[in-house]
Amino acid sequence: MLSSDIGSPLPKFEALRLWLLVTAWLSALLMKFFGLSVHGFTIFGVICFLLFAVMTLPRLRWDSLVILAGMIALTFLLLPKMPSMEALLGAIEYVLIFAALLPTMALVKATAMTMPSVHLSQKNLASLPSAASVSGFQITSHVFGGIINTGTFAILSAVLPPDAAEGDRRAAAEAAIRGMATSAAWSPFFVGFAVGQSFVEPHYAWMAIGFGVFVALLFMACSLPLINRDFSHRQVGMAIACLRPVASRLAFVFGCVIATALIFKLTALAAVVCTMPWLVALQMARKPATIPHIFQQTKIALANIADDLIIISAAMIVAFLVNRYNNIGEMMQLFYPEMLPGWVALIGTPLVVTLASVFGIHPVISTTGLLTIFSGGGADVHPALLVEAHLIAWGAGAMASIASLSVISTSGLFKVPTHKLAFGKNILIAFTYALGGGIVLTLLNTLMW
Repeated sequence: MLSSDIGSPLPKFEALRLWLLVTAWLSALLMKFFGLSVHGFTIFGVICFLLFAVMTLPRLRWDSLVILAGMIALTFLLLPKMPSMEALLGAIEYVLIFAALLPTMALVKATAMTMPSVHLSQKNLASLPSAASVSGFQITSHVFGGIINTGTFAILSAVLPPDAAEGDRRAAAEAAIRGMATSAAWSPFFVGFAVGQSFVEPHYAWMAIGFGVFVALLFMACSLPLINRDFSHRQVGMAIACLRPVASRLAFVFGCVIATALIFKLTALAAVVCTMPWLVALQMARKPATIPHIFQQTKIALANIADDLIIISAAMIVAFLVNRYNNIGEMMQLFYPEMLPGWVALIGTPLVVTLASVFGIHPVISTTGLLTIFSGGGADVHPALLVEAHLIAWGAGAMASIASLSVISTSGLFKVPTHKLAFGKNILIAFTYALGGGIVLTLLNTLMW
C-alpha cells in the first residue's frame, strides 16, 4: 500500500513511519482474531506503535504537544508511584486497538468515496431545492457520518456550486457539522464510542446505541424546524429520498458489524475493526479498478491522522494507568465520600466537555477523566446511560471547538473561517444539545435505576 508504485513515493523516514503504523494495525487485527496465540506478534506490534509514536512527535502540531505535556503532568500528579515497565507495556497493548480503528476508518472512507451509490446520493442532494438543502445536508451528514465520520464533509462540500454565496456555504457547513457530530450518539464507528465502552461491560455499550438512536431522533425532530425557517415535513421526505441509493448498503454494514459482535462476543470497537476490512476487500473484489485509488487515499489519510491517534492513545494510557492504581476513586472520596447523584454525571458530563471544547480541549481528554470518576460505582447512574452521556458530550464538543477536526475539515472544504463555524449558530445549539440530552438521560435514569 505504501510502495512507490501507488501514488507518489514517500521519503524513507515517512515510509518507515507509516509501515510501523500499518504493522501495529495488523498486529491489533490479529490480536482480536487469534488472542493469546499471537501474543508474540502483539508485542512486536506494541514496539512498532511505540516507534511510530516517537517518530511522530516532531511532526505534531503545537496544540497537540501542549495537550501531551498536560497529560504527562496529570499522570505524575494522579499516580501514587511511577508505573512499572510491565504496566506501561500493558497500557500500550490495551490501546493498540486504537491503532487499528483510525486506519480502518480511513480505509472505509476511501472505499466509500469510490462507490457509485454514494455518488448518486450526492447527485440527488445537489438537486434539492434551496429551501430543503439545509435539512438535506443535516440529515445526509448524520447518516453518512455514522459510517465514515468526517469523510462525509468531502462528499457534501462537492454538492455546493463553486459560486455559492458565503451565507449559503456557512449554512451548509453548519448543518453538515450538526448532522455528523450528533451521529456520534449512536454510531459504533466513532472513536468516542470506543473510548466510552472501555469503561463499562460490552453489553452496556450496545444498550447505549439504542438510547443514542432515541436522542438523535429527538434532536432531529426539534432542531430541523427550529433552525430552518422554511422547514416543512416534505423537506424531510426529500432529504431521506436522497439516501435511498445507499440505504441497503448502510444497513448491510451495520448488520455485519452487529452480527460479528454477537457471534464472536466482541466489543463494538473490536467488531468494527474485525469486520470492515473484510467488507472493503469484498468491495475491492467487485470493483478491482478502484483498488489503486483506495490505497492511495488511505495512504494519504494515514499520514494525516497522527495527531488524533497519538492524543487519543495517550489519553487512554493515562486512563488505564489511573484505573489500574484506582487513584481517582480514592481522591474523590476526599471531596465527596458518598456516591454522586446520577444527574451530576448525566448532565455534568456533556456540559463540562462542551465548555472545555470551546477552549480547545479535545473531548477525549475531558470525557476520559469524567468517565474515570463516574464509572465503577462513582455515580448513581446506569452504565449504558453514562456511555450515552459521554457520546452526547463527544458530539457537542465537536460542534463547539475551534480545534475540532470536524470544524477544521469543514472550514477548508466549504471555505468558511473556522471561528465562524465554531462560534456561530452551532455553539448555542451544542450547549442546548448537551443540556437537553443530559436532562433526557436523567429522566431515563430515574425510570431505570
